[in-house]
Order: sequence, then C-alpha cells, then structure tokens
Amino acid sequence: MRKAIITTLSVLIVLLSIACNTRVNYNKYLIAIDSLIVQQPDTALSMLEAFPTNSLQTQADSAYYGLLMTEARDKNYIIQTNDSLIQSALTYYNGTNDIEKRARAHYYSGCVYRDSRKKKEAMTQYLIAQPLAEEAGEKRLLSLIYLNIGYLYYSQNLNTQADSSYQLAQQIGIQLKDSVLQAEVLSRRGLIRMEKGEEFYPEAEKMMLKALAIVQKQSNIQLKENVFSSLCQLYNWMENGEKAIEFAKQNLGVQKDRTTCYKAFELLGSAYYLILQYDSARYYLQKSLFTTDYATKAGAYMYLADIVKEQGDLATSLEMERNYSAYLDSIQNSRYPYEIIDAENKQQIIQQKEKYDSSINKHTYIFLVSVGIIIIVTFFSLERYRNRAKQLQKDKNKLATEQVAIQEQYRILRLELQSKEEKITFLQNKIEKYHNNKEQQQKLCGELHKLNIERNCLLKESFNHSDIHNKMRRIILSCKEHDKSEETMEDEDWLQLIAETDRCQSNITLYLQSEYHLTPEEIHLCCLYLTNFPIMHLAYLLNCTRDTIYKKANRILEQKMGLSRKETSLKETLNRLCQR
Repeated sequence: MRKAIITTLSVLIVLLSIACNTRVNYNKYLIAIDSLIVQQPDTALSMLEAFPTNSLQTQADSAYYGLLMTEARDKNYIIQTNDSLIQSALTYYNGTNDIEKRARAHYYSGCVYRDSRKKKEAMTQYLIAQPLAEEAGEKRLLSLIYLNIGYLYYSQNLNTQADSSYQLAQQIGIQLKDSVLQAEVLSRRGLIRMEKGEEFYPEAEKMMLKALAIVQKQSNIQLKENVFSSLCQLYNWMENGEKAIEFAKQNLGVQKDRTTCYKAFELLGSAYYLILQYDSARYYLQKSLFTTDYATKAGAYMYLADIVKEQGDLATSLEMERNYSAYLDSIQNSRYPYEIIDAENKQQIIQQKEKYDSSINKHTYIFLVSVGIIIIVTFFSLERYRNRAKQLQKDKNKLATEQVAIQEQYRILRLELQSKEEKITFLQNKIEKYHNNKEQQQKLCGELHKLNIERNCLLKESFNHSDIHNKMRRIILSCKEHDKSEETMEDEDWLQLIAETDRCQSNITLYLQSEYHLTPEEIHLCCLYLTNFPIMHLAYLLNCTRDTIYKKANRILEQKMGLSRKETSLKETLNRLCQR
C-alpha cells in the first residue's frame, strides 16, 4: 500500500510540473519584433510587412504574427476593419494558458471593432481583456484598455463613466512614470470638464495646458494633434479667438495629410469665425464638409449658417441650418448608450458566472487534493510516529543503562580519588618527617609526584563521568541534532561546574575571582574554556553565537587580565594559570 501511494503521488507531481511549465517556442524573429513594437511601432510594422508568411510553420507562430500585425497597425494609427488576423489569434490564445497574449488578443480585437464602429462588440472585448491584463500584471496594456473604454463611454455621452475610466488610466500612467499616457488622459479629461459648463473652463484649461507642456517635449504627432485640437475647442467655447486660431493652426500643422484633415479644417474655420474673418472661416469650413463624420459636418454647417446670415443670404442660411439639424439628429441616432451599458452588464454577469464556476472547480480540486494529501500525510505520520516511538523507547532504555553505568563508574572513580588523596596526604606528612634524609625525601617526592599525576587523571575522568558533564553533553547533542535543547544550564549546574573545575584545576575560579575580579558570568565562561569543548559547543551551552563567545573572551583577556589578544588567548592564559 505504501509503495502504491508513493507511486501515485510521484505521478501527480510530475503531471502538475509538466502542466505548469508548458511553454511555446515562438519564432525568434517574431519575438524580436514584439520587443520593438511599443517603442518603435513603425519599424515593427515594416518588419512584419516584409516577413515571409510562408515561413510560419506552426499554429502558434501564425497566431503570434496575426496579433503582432494587428497591434503594429493600431499603434501606427491605421484604421482596421478586417478582423480575420486578430480573430485567428484570438481563437488560438483562448485555447492556451498564455494570459498575457490572451489579454492582448482581446484588446486588439476590441480595437478592430472600434475602428469598424461596432462599439458594443468593442466594449465586450475590452471588458474581457481587462481582468486578463490585471491577472498578467500588464499595467501598460491595462492603461490602454481603460483609455479605450473611456473613449467608448465618451462617444455615447456617458461622461461620468468615461472620466472614471480615464482616472484609472491616469493612475497607471503616474505609477509607470509614462508622461505620454498622462498627457493623453489629461487632454481627454479636459474635454469632459469643458462640457460640464463655463465654471469648469479654468480646470479644463489647466489640464490641457499640462498636457501641452508634456507633448511639446515629445515627437508623438498623433498626441500633439489631440492636445492642439482639445485646446482649440476649449478656447472656441471660451470665445478666445486668438488662442483658438493659434492652436487650430498648430493642429493643422501636424497633420500628415493636409488634404483630408477635415476636423482640422472645421476647427480652423470656427476659430476664424470667432475673430470675424468670415472669408477665411468660410473657406476652411467648406473644405471640412467633405468629411463623413456627422459631428464635423454639423459644426461646419452651424458656423456657415451664421456667416451667410450675416452676409444677408437668408435662403442659404436656412438651408444650412436644416443641414445642421439633420446632422445633429444623425449624431443622436448614431448614439446607443444602452448598448454600451448592456455590453457591460452582460460581461459582468459572464465574469461572475466564470468566477463562480472557477471557484467551484477550484474548491473541488483543492478538496480532493487536500483529502489525498491528508491521507498520505496521516499514513506517513502514523508510520513515522510508530518508528519514532520505538526508537525513543530504545534510546530511553539505552540512556538509562548508560546513566547507571556512568553513575557506577563515577562512584568507583570517587572512591579511587579518595584513596589517592589519602595516600598523597600520608606521603606529604612522611616527607616532612624525613627532612634530614635527603635521599629518602627525594624518593618519597617522586612517589608523591606520581600520585599527583594519577590523582589529576582521576579528577579529569571523574569530571567526564559527573552529572554536570553528562548534562552539558546532552544539551550539545540536542542542539547539534535539533538546533535546540529542552534542557538549559541552571544556577545549580553552574555551581556544580565551578566546584568540579576547582577540584580539577587547583581552585582556579577562586584565584580568578580574587585576582581579576571576574563576574559570575565570566567565571562560567572560563570554566567552559577549561572543559576543552569546541567554541561552537560553548555557544550551545551559553545560548549565544560564536562571535559573542570570542568578544567576551577578548574582553576578559584585555580589560580584566591586562593582556593582548595578539600575544596570547584566554584558553592559553587559563591553562598557564592552572599550572601556577
């Protein structure tokens, strides 16, 4: 059973590892183009147009090419109404776990729908792309999504929703320190402020001038056009003819095609109208009538109607007013704000359902995996517990046996030591009696020296079998194996260690205390140094680091004993003092 469980767990881990690490090896040339597409969209588009599509050997590369081509055209402000490329990419990426490219595919699908004036479909794609971009952490893409959602709201006179979306894009622009993005948002939010009424004109002007200061340092022609156009409209509404003329001319000056820039003509014509230069105004307004945009036509006819009325041509003025009204109605009829709201509501319902289904599946998966893990962990825990219990009992029995043996050995050593002490005392007394017999005294001193050596060996062996030495070894062993010990050195243990040390080392602690005035903690450290345990083991016993041990030892040596650590060490000094 244990073997089967281990095999099953191993297979599960391998499968999960494969699923999590699946990657697509895209064409390296396409990857290189992708790296250029944000900063150099014109270069990226040229490379894609020159790319041999017959070299696309995999579905992944074909989808990648379709995504990049749609993105490059959009970034070069090319109107796209054919969605075959992006739909092919969208179909592919919706079947993968590549969240970043799925988000991009949905976003650029929305851009194609936007260019095709299918606003409901565009909104749906943007709303699908939004959570995907958030999940992928693609803030720049997320800012573009918010910009386009704001544009769709604004185009349907849903200015409050538009401003909220623009603010989200602005926050990202600030986070990314993207001045171009901030300028575009400021320009669009300025128009919304302008449309709220005359009391909001100063705030709108402030936003647009801030955008202007940014674009003056940029080479982005499209962005300059948007800002100049916005300022021209604002000053037109403020009836500041000179400023309106200034920005209308700048707007016309940045147009790529001066023959079809109908909105720029309408703006310049309206500016000339403000300063009563009717001939110039009529010239540019009539040029703007070739547009297919209802809003531009309506504005042009409104101003032309006033101009010809001022010139006394009432019949033409009435005709133009009827045209103005007709195009105004067409604008209203082309606006379907409920479609945008409906698309938003439907997408929210879909996302909530997907989130719910995902949550159910996730919880079911987690539950099953958790149950499996609990069973496996329980099995191994029980097995480990049984083995550990057996081992602990063995260790306990072994320790008890060793303790008995150690205590018996310690008792024997103490008896031997007592015997040696008695012999030493006897010899010392005997030597004093033979103070006139040098030969006999010398012989007895030799025997005494031999007894002292044997006594010192017994003292050391006795210390190694003492309770305090055994406890210190247990603490050290536990710290080495488990990084901690349930036992610690108590006050009684330190007193026992001091007593054993004095017995073995001729009352060294009394000498240190009287001669160098060491503190109890410093006496403890000196006793540990005399045990010959490694410094790391002393750190376990004192519950500190090796560096702390060295610092304390150096402080005793230099500050208390007046010696240089460059010339000697605390251990050498203590050993020398023990032989005094």
